Amino acid sequence: MTRKTLLIAGAALLLGASAAAPVALTAYADDLQGQTKQDFIDALAPKTRGLTLSTQGTQGTQDTGAAPQKDMRIQFEFGSAALTDSARAVLNELGAALQSDQLSAYQFSLVGHTDAVGSDAANLKLSQARARSVKDYLVSQFHIDPVRLEASGVGESGLADPSDPNNGINRRVVITNIGS
Repeated sequence: MTRKTLLIAGAALLLGASAAAPVALTAYADDLQGQTKQDFIDALAPKTRGLTLSTQGTQGTQDTGAAPQKDMRIQFEFGSAALTDSARAVLNELGAALQSDQLSAYQFSLVGHTDAVGSDAANLKLSQARARSVKDYLVSQFHIDPVRLEASGVGESGLADPSDPNNGINRRVVITNIGS
């Protein structure tokens, strides 16, 4: 049984298996697809690679140099930094990942993005508010040390879908592991 099926079945039992529950729960599970606690750990934990054997026969690991990051599908409503239920579901998984042994020693950058609708100044301000919303949620709900999270925004630069700059997919937050 998949995680998605378990989520749907368990929530349906809690909700009395109403007719609307399977649709709502399927949408909730779809929001998490690729964004579970383990997905965040896998994406954000530093990557290492083995080194060749030395003349002494020892082997070590070396950082690959790329900063681990994940483009979170935290979709915001148009013109808003308020977290939706689906955004909170994703952040609950991220919060659990940030508390894990694999990520608890690291600091992270949260960078908010907008679509291209509106002025550059308004989009920059909104993207910063979105990153702060994510940070505030993680700090308040998961007691993540605020020092571990840097929140900033870049407005409409760095669109997820440059071919459709007004698409809602561009309204998001990207998290990057910036080290310890």
